[in-house]
Amino acid sequence: MFTNDDIIFSYTTKQAVEDGVLVKLNPEIVRETPVILPVYFTDTVWRRYVKVPEELKDTEDLNARIGDILFMFAFQAKKCSGSVLKFKFTCRIPKSRGTLINETKSDILFQYRDVELKAVISAQDIDDPKPAIFIMLPSED
Repeated sequence: MFTNDDIIFSYTTKQAVEDGVLVKLNPEIVRETPVILPVYFTDTVWRRYVKVPEELKDTEDLNARIGDILFMFAFQAKKCSGSVLKFKFTCRIPKSRGTLINETKSDILFQYRDVELKAVISAQDIDDPKPAIFIMLPSED
């Protein structure tokens, strides 16, 4: 009756977290910011902008980096009425890492880059219609 072409596959948020494609923030960390919804980062954003690089471990803090991103998101979200928002924040990135297309060197601070990210607000999962925020690179979906 059905062929393999008829099969519909859904990749759930839960599966993406289990696979490491998405990183779900601890709700305790989110409560310390102006954000009230669950927050997920793509692994690309997590590794590049959230996780503290070895070279910066003495001067950077994971919670502060999360706070920088979420505060800038919240500031811009107040001006947005849609479900997709591009926003910028400034992040310290070691000089040894090349510059990505969504980054520009900051005019203000040495070793800092102005970074553009994209936030999408949608259902948390296929079986959970409550909204959540998914933060990713502008080129990611």
